[in-house]
Amino acid sequence: MSATTEEKIRTPYDAKHVAIVDTGRTVWALYIPDPEQACDPQAVADNICHPKYADVEIVATVERFYKKEGAHFSGWVVAGNGGNSDGIPNKRQAMKSLRLLIQDRFGRAGQ
Repeated sequence: MSATTEEKIRTPYDAKHVAIVDTGRTVWALYIPDPEQACDPQAVADNICHPKYADVEIVATVERFYKKEGAHFSGWVVAGNGGNSDGIPNKRQAMKSLRLLIQDRFGRAGQ
């Protein structure tokens, strides 16, 4: 085997290689460069602090807030690209916003 074939092949840095992990009240958009790790994004999310996931990037998050738990509103917030969205009333709209944020981030990264 040559040195080239022994090196790990890195996944392209683009939106197609972002995994969305939904845990109910929190959703993570993870760029996982290792194709083997990308096969199980839930395991990556569950162990994100492990050194073997040091190259994983949290691209964006969606989080649910409730007034009854002390928040100023009940709804969802999308965070990424250096900012947070205003409160979004339902998860479906929050997920649409998350996907748009991912596309925007990687669209600009390639330019």
